[in-house]
Amino acid sequence: MKVCDSTVSNNFKAGESLGAIDALRGYAILMVLAAHAVPPNLVWPARRLMLMGFFGVQLFFIASAVTLLMSWSRSDQSFGLKNCRFFIHRFFRIAPLYFLAIAFYWVVDNTTRADFDVERLISTLLFVNTWSPHLLPTTGGWKPVPGGWSISVEFCFYFVFPILALAVTNMRRALLFVAVAYVIMLATAVYGQTLYAEITAVERSNFLYFWFPNQLIVFAIGFLLYRCLASQTICDFVARSRISTPIASAFMLAATFALSYIGLEKEGIAPTHLLMSVCFAAWSLVMLLKPDRLIVNRFITAIGKVSFSIYIVHFALLKLVSYGMEALWPFGKEGVLSLPYTMFLLAIALGMSYAISVITYRTIEQPLVQLGKRLAENLPAKLFSARQSGIG
Repeated sequence: MKVCDSTVSNNFKAGESLGAIDALRGYAILMVLAAHAVPPNLVWPARRLMLMGFFGVQLFFIASAVTLLMSWSRSDQSFGLKNCRFFIHRFFRIAPLYFLAIAFYWVVDNTTRADFDVERLISTLLFVNTWSPHLLPTTGGWKPVPGGWSISVEFCFYFVFPILALAVTNMRRALLFVAVAYVIMLATAVYGQTLYAEITAVERSNFLYFWFPNQLIVFAIGFLLYRCLASQTICDFVARSRISTPIASAFMLAATFALSYIGLEKEGIAPTHLLMSVCFAAWSLVMLLKPDRLIVNRFITAIGKVSFSIYIVHFALLKLVSYGMEALWPFGKEGVLSLPYTMFLLAIALGMSYAISVITYRTIEQPLVQLGKRLAENLPAKLFSARQSGIG
């Protein structure tokens, strides 16, 4: 099935293509879970590859940019109305579960009153905690939500998305956006070395990696992917080519393995998160244009559908499963035996995370998403009616 015409989003109403989007999210959360599940005694070749799952977050960012652009293009409302509804939708999609997670991890991590930091709490609630290493925190201390940096970066993207969507309206502008974002990434890497002299070089490096200006290039690549999906020429080229989703997936795996020898290279003209994002975009293009039942299967799409909940809960469940495995695992955990140990750990953590996430998805995420939709639909109408009544 092709996914190309002047309004890309119309073609993505088909369940097959929506399933491909969920599959991308599913693979992204599997990568993240794998990276966080790596035990210290795992043999090095497997450890090196699994740690590349750290870049599953970038796959989430790319999928987010594409799906938001599809949704944005479906509406022919005025910019102000569309903008208002966009922020209401995104807030109710992300914020309520994220805020609940702060309380959840306060209890799970046995956080004490002495650990509490009001600045970190406020910056987390406002999604601006990636703008300081003391708020993130890369300098130690209380983490309101493990992995919360990516959610804050995502929200920073929401803050600028309407302007970007208004400006980046064709392939040429998408390429320009990628170029500008690349320059911003390089400039902030250099400028960032002069910031926060009181922290260590490692802490500064971590902060600069998580910083939104460093991740903007990933969202720009998502914009470019969307424009590729809208290009009839590119769609026709992919359709005529012999490359299939399984072949593209094999290349993606090979590229990940090759880049694992570089590891988490945070600086330079081609940092690893940039190289992985380029590979993700090429892979996603084929998957979205040529969805295949082997790769876009029911298992991975089901995981992708509840991937946000899995991201929130998996930190706690990995810790719980690790404790249980340490006590109950009957075999060795060194050398080759570390492989089955890790696979069991990952499988159990994934199963538990999925089971709980289905519940949170149905009882928390979806009801609040529907509430957000109702508010988005009704709030602008009320404002307009108020204006009309005032004029009369």
